[in-house]
Amino acid sequence: MRRTGVILAGFAALFSSCTEELAVPGETAKGEVLISLSSDGSTSGVPGLKSGVIQTASDAELPDLADFEVEIYNSSGIRLYRDTYAETEGLRIPLNAGEYRLLAQHGDSLGIGFNSVWYAADTVFTVHGQTVEELSAVARMSKVKVAVEYGTNLQLRYSQYHSRVRLDGSASRYLKFEKDETRAGYMPAGSLGYEFYAMIDGEWKYYPAEPVECSPNDFITFHAEIDTGTGDLSLVTVRIDDSMNVIEKQETIPADAAPKDPPAITLYGFDENKAYIVMEAEDSAWVQAGIEARGGVQNCMLNIQSDYLAGLGVPQGTDIDLADPSLDAGIAEALRSVGIRWPREMSGARFANLDFSAMENTLKYEPGHDFSATFTLTVTDALDRTVSETFTVSNKSPEGLAFTASDWNAYALSLRHFKASIAEGNPYALCIQYRRDGEKEWSEAYPSQVNGTEAVFADIEGLDPSTSYQVRAIYNHNENFATDPVTLVTEAAAQMPNSGFEEWTDEFFTFKLGWSIFSKEATIQWYRPWMSAGEERWWDVNSKYTMPGDYSYISLNQNTANFPSAGYTISDVCSGSKSAKIFTVWTGYSIDNVDRLSNGELFIGTANDDGTHATEGRPFSSRPDMLSFSYKYEAMSGENFYVLVQLKDAAGEVFAVAQTATGPASSSWDTMSLPLEYSDVTRKAASVYITFKSTSSSNPSYTERSFTLGASGGVENSYSSGCNIGSVLCLDDLRLIYK
Repeated sequence: MRRTGVILAGFAALFSSCTEELAVPGETAKGEVLISLSSDGSTSGVPGLKSGVIQTASDAELPDLADFEVEIYNSSGIRLYRDTYAETEGLRIPLNAGEYRLLAQHGDSLGIGFNSVWYAADTVFTVHGQTVEELSAVARMSKVKVAVEYGTNLQLRYSQYHSRVRLDGSASRYLKFEKDETRAGYMPAGSLGYEFYAMIDGEWKYYPAEPVECSPNDFITFHAEIDTGTGDLSLVTVRIDDSMNVIEKQETIPADAAPKDPPAITLYGFDENKAYIVMEAEDSAWVQAGIEARGGVQNCMLNIQSDYLAGLGVPQGTDIDLADPSLDAGIAEALRSVGIRWPREMSGARFANLDFSAMENTLKYEPGHDFSATFTLTVTDALDRTVSETFTVSNKSPEGLAFTASDWNAYALSLRHFKASIAEGNPYALCIQYRRDGEKEWSEAYPSQVNGTEAVFADIEGLDPSTSYQVRAIYNHNENFATDPVTLVTEAAAQMPNSGFEEWTDEFFTFKLGWSIFSKEATIQWYRPWMSAGEERWWDVNSKYTMPGDYSYISLNQNTANFPSAGYTISDVCSGSKSAKIFTVWTGYSIDNVDRLSNGELFIGTANDDGTHATEGRPFSSRPDMLSFSYKYEAMSGENFYVLVQLKDAAGEVFAVAQTATGPASSSWDTMSLPLEYSDVTRKAASVYITFKSTSSSNPSYTERSFTLGASGGVENSYSSGCNIGSVLCLDDLRLIYK
């Protein structure tokens, strides 16, 4: 746990209890003090742009009183007592008569986070001789509690967004609220600026609001919403808790009552050689020269030696007084432009710092411009006591940016499965940039996951098919540290010919009935899913299996002996004028020992003359995400229809599959979508195979009935009884879906 005394004067990092009695001149009588400490989770509202509803603190946020540290100082700023409240409660502490100060605290005073609470009590009390003083102190939240709330209209408008609440304009001192964040966080008091970020038209947009000045124990809720009247972002209102009772302000101990230790400079984030190596976007922790001047800062001189920083306008070899209220604005801006931060009002302050954490966000790698800077910081307090510290800051360039883009990364409407890595640097600072070939501006995609030094990126969607795009990886938006652009061409968002099953060819199967001179010819009409001329024949059916041909028994109903297993209908369509109709068929005649039961099948490929598959699949170079189709299904005995989709690579290996063997019954037109699952995302498609079967049962049921199929003269053909038909599947509107 990190603890400093930035707000409460007199805190020191001591970890053992001590109890002393020190005589105060002119006071000989002694008394005792009995301390009772309590905590209060309530907070004060912060007036803002608009008033809002009530919010209160939760008792669950209050720390255990036993863990508080209790300190007592005399009027000269000398600490007389320090221990935990667990050891202090009920204890009579002997003290000389006089004025004293009680300090009690628990938590982290400088941190920013959702669990970074800090409670403190600071009060003055008097001890009278020969009496026991009962002192009650209340520890309250001494940070600012911050929450963010998103309005309903905003949530409906944007799918990707987040917020940041920034402290004193610092580049690195902020709290990020994701879109589904419901917790409140904690920040030091100061000027809190609200920023809303949203993904709009493929780009992250940034909307800042005016900062709000906040004091310790304030509770502020920023509320972002869409103005429904204009459709614009009515950026931020501040919701306050104006139902709270006014909280008494704690008395501030005058500076002359604080300990008068000489000023001190403590380096945080530097190594044992007083050196800090900065790498852009590395997201370092806490890098600063902490200043403690109990007597108040009189001046704070910074002297810099660095040719590189001089080239960026930073003064060299001269003392710059950071505590001077009239510090030249150009010098101040030059320091801030390279990531050096300090409090805006330092003169008279007892605690301050020179912060270098923002350097990682302001300095970018330039080939041949590595730098090392020597800083000498000299602080003089109001009592003319001086402390000086010299330290160095140098840069380290990021190294080992690796990124590969291949043709398999380019789908029809998206770029997918990108990874990039950085051997030396922050992988969270990597992004993928892409643009249409010939365009100037880049669009960007950010990591969705980081594993060690490797960043994994979400799919880049919303692209155009059959289009050239340039893509590259870049570190921290630094043009000096980006890979060479690679050109990728998105695939076509291809569909299958005759996917609405509007095109059919009527064929006639002729066979003989009976023996020898008693035989006669018979003909049955059947159907194949293509036009007879000019069209590439993608689809075929297995009808010839249940149309075996000649048979001896002349009086047998020919539909019982020969009947197709697929065709089309004009009377039951989802769209257009036709839909496919596939069905289970039994044909047979005992005299010639024929018994053929088959599910109807419609598939991509070609069929042999006996109905078996001659080929499966057609050339196809796109990679869809799913197959969608409309269907009706009349199921026999609880059966289900079957669908299989396969993509194969150039070697004929299957690498993407979608299938179901549980297609459900439906008496009206319904839609089914089957997502393709890719076993290897690095393969490109060379062919596609799809098959529909009227049943997934290995022993399907059927019944004798009349049947309608095809059309003659605009009227659907009707086949008399003798047709032994099972489950019937009607198909229409096949469509490949691309994301």
